[in-house]
Amino acid sequence: MRVAWIFIAGLTLRLALIARFPLVFGGDPMIRMLHPDRILASHQLPLLQIVIAAVSRLTTNYLAILVAMAVIGAAVGVAFYLLAREFFDERVAFLAGLLMTTDPLVAAHSIVPYQESLMLVCVLLAFYFFYAERYGVSSMGLALGCITRFEAWIAAPVLAAAYVWKHERRAWAVVKGLALFGWAPVAWMLFRGGLAPEGSYVIESTFTLRRLVRWAYLGYITVKFTPVIVVALGLAGLWFLWLERDRWVPRLWPLILFFLMFSVALLFSAHGVRDDPDGKVASREAHFWIAAVVLLAAIALEEVPKYQVALAGLGIAFGVWGTYQYVAREDSDPRLQLSYRVAKFFDGALQPGQRALILSPPWDRQFFDFYLQRARETGGETRYQAAVRNLAENTDTSPPDYQRMLIHSRLDRSQLLNSSAGCTEWVAVWSDFSPPPQDVPAPIEVLRAGDLSVRISQRVCPK
Repeated sequence: MRVAWIFIAGLTLRLALIARFPLVFGGDPMIRMLHPDRILASHQLPLLQIVIAAVSRLTTNYLAILVAMAVIGAAVGVAFYLLAREFFDERVAFLAGLLMTTDPLVAAHSIVPYQESLMLVCVLLAFYFFYAERYGVSSMGLALGCITRFEAWIAAPVLAAAYVWKHERRAWAVVKGLALFGWAPVAWMLFRGGLAPEGSYVIESTFTLRRLVRWAYLGYITVKFTPVIVVALGLAGLWFLWLERDRWVPRLWPLILFFLMFSVALLFSAHGVRDDPDGKVASREAHFWIAAVVLLAAIALEEVPKYQVALAGLGIAFGVWGTYQYVAREDSDPRLQLSYRVAKFFDGALQPGQRALILSPPWDRQFFDFYLQRARETGGETRYQAAVRNLAENTDTSPPDYQRMLIHSRLDRSQLLNSSAGCTEWVAVWSDFSPPPQDVPAPIEVLRAGDLSVRISQRVCPK
């Protein structure tokens, strides 16, 4: 019954957010939804794209994909509860599951196609089934995680070592542990001829002290997007963990080892943020850190049985409010709002056989230059040339505002054009498009958001 309540609570929160903010934010989700059938692209692992492709075969309505993501996101709380139940009583595990599913960063990122929620579900279930000694199911859960994001691979040696430890470090246990938990990464590398195809990159062997700033940055993200009461409980839980380490460490050491190995691996990730590639990684990498904080918070809740519900209730309430604020902030982007509103305008205005020309700014050149520079830095001229080919084969270079509009519209590229192909019955011009066209009639509609606007004109095309 508690599983159902956690799932329903998590799903209700996410569906309410989608109903209130029916926009797709973020770059990666946009690319995945724009090309749902492109299963293998660059360094990306395929499981989430398979889910998107399956949903897209049933319906072209983008909201169906958001609902599917909400279901996956709601499962995060369930998976966390099941794992927490291995260490805590039912009530503490239940409260921890609710804290996890309402965490602002986790909840907000699980209503659009980011991979982290699916990875979290798979890895948490892999550890849960391992502790429950259902090793075959644990192996399958980890395998699914390993084809979602590379971070899940870190659990493979951890679970293999834990399996050997549980079976008295015998030779047969070493072989079986490696087979159970190492087969998926090996199979993927054989299939792809390495971690990722030539021209893309995943890890770097070089290291600078500047990389240590990534820990400070992720710590900042974790604190910023975790309710203050949960952070306080997490700090208290860390203190209790240290005081009672003889009790906790023998039970938690696989999870502790996974967290430490994940944190070290972040220092060698080749996917630093463009404005500071050495000092920052994507904020979404904080998912496992947030999960660690919630687990520590559960330890603290166990120590204060009289105040468990009140403290957790505050954390859940602040989590829901923080999630709303997070998504509202993403939704407030003028470019995102205008892309959505232009899509809905043409959904209602375009008649069968009519076309609209959308004139919006192209991608910032630095976006592609950064990718190519990182390819050269991680693999020299050979990888640079492969990256150029990879961009040409796998990258949609149509303007980003146009791409966002396509995602939100029921129309497709046959009716919504981003380059001139003869006369079109409609023209939509973004205010920062350059150079502005000279032959467009006066607008019949002007959509505005912030300092941006889109002028929509109608014209008569010769038959």
